[in-house]
Amino acid sequence: MALIFDTIFLDIVFLISCGAIALHFYIQHIYSYWDKRNIKSVKSTFFPFGNLKDGFLLKKPFAEVMLELYNSTEQPILGFYATTKPGLMIRDPEIVRLILIRDFQYFHDRGVYMDENVDPLSGHLFSLNGEKWKNLRAKLTPTFTSGRLKAMFQTFLDCGKSLEVYLSKNANDKKEVDMRELMACFSTNIIASVAFGLESDAIAEPDDTFRKMGRKFFDPTFMNIFRLTCMFILPHVGKFLKVKTVDKDYEAFIFKMVKDTMNYREMNNISRKDFMQLLLQLKNTGKVDYGDDWTIQSKDGNAKTLSINELAAQAHVFFLAGFETSSTTISFCLYFLAKDHEIQAKVQEEIDEVTKKHGGQITYESLSEMKYLENCIDETLRMYTAVPVLNRECTKEYQIPGTNITLDKGTKIFIPVQAIQTDAKNFPDPNVFRPERFATDAWNSEKGLKYMPFGDGPRACIGLRMGKVQTKMGIVLILSKFNLRLGDKLQNTKKLKFEVKSFTPALEGGMFLKVTHRHKSP
Repeated sequence: MALIFDTIFLDIVFLISCGAIALHFYIQHIYSYWDKRNIKSVKSTFFPFGNLKDGFLLKKPFAEVMLELYNSTEQPILGFYATTKPGLMIRDPEIVRLILIRDFQYFHDRGVYMDENVDPLSGHLFSLNGEKWKNLRAKLTPTFTSGRLKAMFQTFLDCGKSLEVYLSKNANDKKEVDMRELMACFSTNIIASVAFGLESDAIAEPDDTFRKMGRKFFDPTFMNIFRLTCMFILPHVGKFLKVKTVDKDYEAFIFKMVKDTMNYREMNNISRKDFMQLLLQLKNTGKVDYGDDWTIQSKDGNAKTLSINELAAQAHVFFLAGFETSSTTISFCLYFLAKDHEIQAKVQEEIDEVTKKHGGQITYESLSEMKYLENCIDETLRMYTAVPVLNRECTKEYQIPGTNITLDKGTKIFIPVQAIQTDAKNFPDPNVFRPERFATDAWNSEKGLKYMPFGDGPRACIGLRMGKVQTKMGIVLILSKFNLRLGDKLQNTKKLKFEVKSFTPALEGGMFLKVTHRHKSP
């Protein structure tokens, strides 16, 4: 029986037409957010993907999609849409400085997805908000002092032994080496030992548990891509669906590792100079000493101790950030050095001179003296930073100084780090690998932030020092003994192609380099 017209067919056509008209006005409404605020926005929206269609459909890496948005205008800020939610891209280095440093009190949260009740491992320092983040940051800051890193240095060095053995064998066999995978294994060994006091040899043993768990989180499976997308780009979807940012096997691995290690040390009164020992201090006393005391002291009556969930969450983010960011930076730096033999020779000359000055030994002090190597690392981070975009959330209404633009509380902020760092207005000849540009630190000033691979301000990467030590160590261990050349495939590649499913820069097909001995033993 017809409801409106004489036939059911006409009723169906009418209802579909009404639905289509309603959807049209709904789409117009959600994609007019920036127009109503007189902020220039990208017009080529594609419901329901907004302006990130190519990223969501895995046609391009998200970093490339953000770069295209960045290049679509010369305006200091640009509105866009991630599915149906508005986001604001900050292009102007001066406004970036305001958000990250001067007016940090308006942008102290990242605005990424986390839910400690549904997903205990999401409650780590990177994702926490407000006072909870502030308090935990203060507790963890003593963990990454230069004194702590110096005490851990021998452990860093010991992890290089299997790296030398592996490269020597491949040099003898004249085999190309996938530096991306090798550096992931090397960094995994360091994190397993320095962070958790556990032996791992992912280089010699491809099925090493730590490496398997690292792959389980970062391998570009559908679920991993969905989890990371919810975390960084669609936090509202993650919250609605109560998404867990890790799978159950990985979660069980982290909790078991933390509990077993802590219980063993407490039962046997063992103290070790590593990250886990400092977490033990937080568990039992609620604080980490700034000095050289690694033992467990009595509880500070005013200090709040950390729960096992909070401890496991910090171990989780330390593990992932520790190996992924460093391995990405090391492998790309080695790529550039393999491509430019003169720069490689200059780095090797510096390594030889500095280590000779220190009795032929690689020491914490000798690494800090390798300034040209540090310039090479800085230039690598400029061109291919491991975190191409920084997230922030406006936590209270904010008017951008010198404008009539007011940002609402809850506005999602996206700072396209890699796009800013490869903009010719900020860095001349941005696609040329030129370490000398970092011989003087003149890129950041009160006029703006142009270089921020580790972020900046109060929420800058807390593990910056450790990341640089780890990166320098990997490069020095390799270039002190070996020469590098591009593999056959890379030699014939005019433009690098990147994995579209990866959130961090990763070459399609791997990063294969040729390795030869510098000083062949007779």
